[in-house]
Amino acid sequence: MPRISHWDAVIHIFRYLKRAPGLGILYRSNGHLRVEAFSDADWAGSPSDRRSTMGYCTFVREKSPGEHGGDFDNATMGNLVNQSAWCKEVNDQFEKHNGRNGICSHEVLQDGEPVSDSQMIGKASFKLSWCCKGEQSDQHKHDIVSFERGNITTAERSSKQISLRWESDPRTVLVLTKPNSISVRILCAEMVRWLREQKKLAIYVEPRVRVELLTESSYFNFVQTWKDEKEISLLHTKVDLVATLGGDGTVLWAASMFKGPVPPIVPFSLGSLGFMTPFHTEHYRECLDSVLKGPISITLRHRLQCHVIRDAAKNEYETEEPILVLNEVTIDRGISSYLTNLECYCDDSFVTSVQGDGLILSTTSGSTAYSLAAGGSMVHPQVPGILFTPICPHSLSFRPLILPEHVTLRVQIPFNSRSHAWASFDGKDRKQLAPGDALVCSMAPWPVPTACLVDSTGDFLRSIHEGLHWNLRKVQSFDGPRS
Repeated sequence: MPRISHWDAVIHIFRYLKRAPGLGILYRSNGHLRVEAFSDADWAGSPSDRRSTMGYCTFVREKSPGEHGGDFDNATMGNLVNQSAWCKEVNDQFEKHNGRNGICSHEVLQDGEPVSDSQMIGKASFKLSWCCKGEQSDQHKHDIVSFERGNITTAERSSKQISLRWESDPRTVLVLTKPNSISVRILCAEMVRWLREQKKLAIYVEPRVRVELLTESSYFNFVQTWKDEKEISLLHTKVDLVATLGGDGTVLWAASMFKGPVPPIVPFSLGSLGFMTPFHTEHYRECLDSVLKGPISITLRHRLQCHVIRDAAKNEYETEEPILVLNEVTIDRGISSYLTNLECYCDDSFVTSVQGDGLILSTTSGSTAYSLAAGGSMVHPQVPGILFTPICPHSLSFRPLILPEHVTLRVQIPFNSRSHAWASFDGKDRKQLAPGDALVCSMAPWPVPTACLVDSTGDFLRSIHEGLHWNLRKVQSFDGPRS
């Protein structure tokens, strides 16, 4: 049997083999007999999905010191092929892509097929891992469902903090700013100069910002930008880190620029509320220095992927360009005086008909935005889920829902609807929905990683305390009646 020493070779062989359930590849490397096995389900998804299904490996058989090479009999080979063991070489590759704790590394955040090292020149790599507060912590749980002495334990991954560690030094930073602000413009010029002179980094800015910098001084001629949408779509292959100067709206704008993978974002607060902007600009040098050195705590903020399917479409796959939202997608009645009439489905199961001003489908990051104003619950941003919140429903019993992240939601405008509906995505890109049209939403595979000042939970609680004055009341007097 041939010796296979590179994971790509295994992938190519599998692509050209006629596979059946349980079929695998048997090969010998470094004196060990190894076997690979994939089920049909393992190969049904995208390449990134296949990487994510890979598990840890075990040795199948090790040659004894006196054993010579040779083929094995068919019975032995058949037994080995049907085993679900994984080789150490593949496990090493799995850890390279996904990390020991099963999250993902930089390559998994690539859009589509993996990008080779030669194509990623100048791009820093990193790994993400789960962090627990000590070995004795209650948060130190199993990564999968397991059965121990008749008891079931689960991952509870939302209770764990995610840490990003750079494997190579970041080289390129994208600085995005809130427009029409003199204070932000001054800070941007100062930050760009510091990043260039002190950190020797390449800097990208928006075309508008580059013009402003060059108007101020020709010194900023080194600053790079882009010319068209095609260059924007390739930014994730060049940029290691994004720094935003503004409020939550600037973070939403930064996320909307990346239709696929998103580099880590360091959000500086120059807005009003700042649920996603924990860093203060007064200490930007210390903050960026700490982030560039790593490791840093991050929050993976989930996004929704939305498709509009028109009534004239020939099938459900004939959709308009997908739109990614970080906060929410809203379906409302627009300027019409009639109630909206929306039929809602969850994975082909009928949920309800919405009769009211509209409906909000929100991420957990967006739970403190429009959904909160409409009566939805505040949810920790690292909890994976989709919020289903009605807007002024004409009903006394229509309470908001929180649905699991793996479902697909479909909102249909029925043919007997009195008027059109309107969909908006993070407050923009408004689209009209006519009777027969539908909006389909599911969780996007590309989250938005934002750096934490402390950790995900600490930053979340600080934001609702300081931004919303959550549960703030006068303390009860201690000198009253006692029981």
